[in-house]
Amino acid sequence: MPNLTSNKHPWDDIFATDGRVFTELLPVFHETVKRFSDNQIHNILDLGCGNGRHVLSFRKNGFNVTGFDRSPTGLKLTRDWLAEEGLTANLVEGDGRYNLPFQTAAFQGLISTQVIHHALISEIRLTISEIWRVLDDEGLAIITVAGKRHHDLAYQQIEPGTYLPLNGPEKGLPHHIFAEDELCQEFRKFKILELSPRDNGRVLAIWIKKTTAVN
Repeated sequence: MPNLTSNKHPWDDIFATDGRVFTELLPVFHETVKRFSDNQIHNILDLGCGNGRHVLSFRKNGFNVTGFDRSPTGLKLTRDWLAEEGLTANLVEGDGRYNLPFQTAAFQGLISTQVIHHALISEIRLTISEIWRVLDDEGLAIITVAGKRHHDLAYQQIEPGTYLPLNGPEKGLPHHIFAEDELCQEFRKFKILELSPRDNGRVLAIWIKKTTAVN
């Protein structure tokens, strides 16, 4: 079995080999810009920014954005892409499965697309607790995770709901596959604003709000 605690990440190899893999914005990005703007959210964290497509576009839309990723190659690609456009952003290397290197209540908003499910459920729960910590009160976040396995890949189950692909570009990288009720349960500390399946259920998108107000 692959070493699940290794700092080596398959996507660092992919970025090193293939370069700027992700260039198209996800549909959820446009929803995010509108909702953040409507709620006067300006300071945001892109948790798992990859090669920087959303960091770049947030900056173009006038947001103050911090890009955080485990891949140093992805962050370099992000930095180079920003430089090509005459832009800068705060970029931080780190592993989202552990405590995030940011102050409490550091961000008004957060986006994380197809990232946090790449872990064991105990690690995902720590990430969720860190999302709570780094968000300001009334802060908004959009998180997308896996809702189905890819039908054309082989998997090994390593714990309930968590699988290792045995082939494909993410071979050996844990995938926790969420059901809708499980996702709501894991984010129960937040106010859940919206949960929607996308891409025929392969992706689950959840809008959450941090609120400490007593109902």
